[in-house]
Amino acid sequence: MAELPTDNFANDGARAYLALLAAKLVATVTEILASDERLDPDEDGESMLMPSVELLALLCERYGAEPPRPDSVRTWADKYLAVFDARIARKKKLAADYKAERRRVIENTFRWLGGLAETHWES
Repeated sequence: MAELPTDNFANDGARAYLALLAAKLVATVTEILASDERLDPDEDGESMLMPSVELLALLCERYGAEPPRPDSVRTWADKYLAVFDARIARKKKLAADYKAERRRVIENTFRWLGGLAETHWES
């Protein structure tokens, strides 16, 4: 007799809840990207957008949540990095190495989610 999985997301209700959480994160990212004001790193860009992208990647990698399509992730990354670059350049008080490291973290976060999306949607 095959054993049933015992993890916390092994039943249909828990999988539906996981999908709901992932959908909420995608909706948050989409809403912020649609608003120039909210996209600003001093607004929701750094406080909600990037944490949402990271949490989404975590849910996809660890628990098998369905990621967005790879093209969506690339579009998100391109748009946010363009805004980040333009706005961070004006911040004279921030050290250049901080700006470079922060950008690298953002790129890596999008790359992580993008890689998960590529793998998921290829199969």
